[in-house]
Amino acid sequence: MIVARFSFSSILLWSLLISTGLWPGATLGRDNPPWLSSPDELSGEQALPLTEEQALAQIRAELGQEHGDAALRLIEPFLDQSEPPAFIEQFTFLHAAALEAQGQDSQAIVTLEQFLEEYPGSRLAHEARLRLGTLYTELQQPGRAIPILSRVLDLTPDQALRAEALYRLCLAYEANGESLRAIHTALTHAEQTDEDTRRDLRDYVQSLILHRMDDQALGEVLDAFSSTYPGDLALIRLIELHQSRGDETLAERDIRAFLHRFPDHPYAPTAGALLRTAVVGIKAHRHVIAAVLPFSGQMKPFGTEAFNGVRFALEEEEAFWGSNTVGLVVKDSVLPPARFRRELSSLLDDFSPIALIGPLLAREVQLLADTPDLAGVPFVTPTASLPDVKRFGRYWFSTAMTPSLQINRLVDYAMQHFGYTRFCILAPHTPHGRHLHHLFQQAVARNGGEVIAAEEYRPGTTDASGQIIRIKKTDLSLDGEMLPLTPEEPVDPESSPFTEEPAPEDGQEDEDVPLVYTPGFDALFLPGHPTDVAFLAAQLAFFDMNVPLLGTNTWNHPNLLTWGRSSIEGGMFGDALFLDTADPDVRRFITAYRERFQTDPSIFALQAYDAMRVVLDAIRRGATTGSDVRMQLFVRHDLPTLGGLEKFDEGGILTRKVYMIQIQHGRFIQLD
Repeated sequence: MIVARFSFSSILLWSLLISTGLWPGATLGRDNPPWLSSPDELSGEQALPLTEEQALAQIRAELGQEHGDAALRLIEPFLDQSEPPAFIEQFTFLHAAALEAQGQDSQAIVTLEQFLEEYPGSRLAHEARLRLGTLYTELQQPGRAIPILSRVLDLTPDQALRAEALYRLCLAYEANGESLRAIHTALTHAEQTDEDTRRDLRDYVQSLILHRMDDQALGEVLDAFSSTYPGDLALIRLIELHQSRGDETLAERDIRAFLHRFPDHPYAPTAGALLRTAVVGIKAHRHVIAAVLPFSGQMKPFGTEAFNGVRFALEEEEAFWGSNTVGLVVKDSVLPPARFRRELSSLLDDFSPIALIGPLLAREVQLLADTPDLAGVPFVTPTASLPDVKRFGRYWFSTAMTPSLQINRLVDYAMQHFGYTRFCILAPHTPHGRHLHHLFQQAVARNGGEVIAAEEYRPGTTDASGQIIRIKKTDLSLDGEMLPLTPEEPVDPESSPFTEEPAPEDGQEDEDVPLVYTPGFDALFLPGHPTDVAFLAAQLAFFDMNVPLLGTNTWNHPNLLTWGRSSIEGGMFGDALFLDTADPDVRRFITAYRERFQTDPSIFALQAYDAMRVVLDAIRRGATTGSDVRMQLFVRHDLPTLGGLEKFDEGGILTRKVYMIQIQHGRFIQLD
């Protein structure tokens, strides 16, 4: 291991002794006294005081034997002198080493920082930085260690110091939770070192991956090195972890990935044997459900969240059924289109699943088109927000909260519970923004309301004053008004310190009375990213357009409360998941999910959980084939979801509950 070859204590001791000519095998100057291991060994009745050179040699000897207390006793008299000793740099540096040897790491850090401040050009500066960075890492302050060690690695010409600094820098990155960066650093600098150091760096990387990384960190390594070293080690370790936990689903997925990415690897024969065993294990279940989700690439986080929802629903059912009833097989959807269709067809033939959860994206639904109908297997997409998946075939279903679902719910609630009838729209200038605009206008018209003005803004803009002014002009031409500004509270004439001015004569207008715009509409629809919404809400308030704002579930982000503040007070939107909900079933799900995965569930996890849950309920009620599952999903009105009993509409969309959420006093509050 590199830590054995490049022990810092040996580098520190020998480099210091050799650099000054004061190491045990060297001779002192002609006028210097002989080597003395301790003052007591001097001849005569009373020990003679040590010279600086003798003291330095004795201090190093004591440190070499790990006698930190003795070294400190020798150093302190020289540091306490009124006149600094000639070798003050060495004494100061060794003082830090002695403090560290005594376990006084914090004091050693202070001494090293002082040394670097006073002697930045010292020959010992790089060694001081190396020791300082090491101490910061050992004291659990790797963020402070990283720039210090990086400087040593970049500046020192000493190859031994560079090797030690590189190793310590990797440890600092690792301690800072940046294992992937530690690996990148080791592999990048390995090319600039000798063969022995390269071997030791590879040993470090291997030890890190095989012994000290969790699933998430291993996944990051695999994403960074998908088909090269050390991605192979990361996949092997993931396979081992999944097998040790009895997770045949993930083991089978990762074994297939290994064989595809590293077909000529020495581990490939072992992986092939493991795959055959895993496939047999999955097929041994009475029913098999497939999950086709993105497990790599940019969509991997969303695929992981959806898969967590699928697994969580299955684990709940296994508590009642046992583990042999339903097996789960997964497929990574991040593939070229032709290969994706080909491998999915192979999965359907090999495992004959009773249903399939996925894919995530609308374009993937369109790509697969008639595949579910041809296979006789219902596909339930948890997130593709197409308004009508049934147009692709009878076996398509969706548990996603579509834009039309949430906007219809938003408009219904605003008009029925708040009595709003007249609206304006300020939507993003994007295809999705125009789609939201169209859906909102349709929903308002369907409920007997009216949209009096609509404008678009470019995402990322900080100025939509032109659009707001046009909305204002349109409103003023209809029901908006410019009214005189009135004080918020009436003034008591008797208590007022000001003299009351006489009323103007008849026919004389008071041109000094300011006029304030009063909107004639009830609310404004403002979909968009939280940053855009916050900026635009502030501008709307600046132009006195003080009406309630309505949005979409993109508002459901804590940053909106921070950025928007008072300008979004009273705003309202709908979402399928509210983490602070009072709904007991949803709260149970959120609590259990957090305990299982150590994170909050996302809407992807929720919708995938519901997708898996309705399929499992169909099996519970007697479905034994894909056709049976499809029929239940098609006709039943009591499908169990977290929001209550629901059904799929004519377009194959789950009519899920959408919670109405309002901003009150700087907090998100559930209204229903």
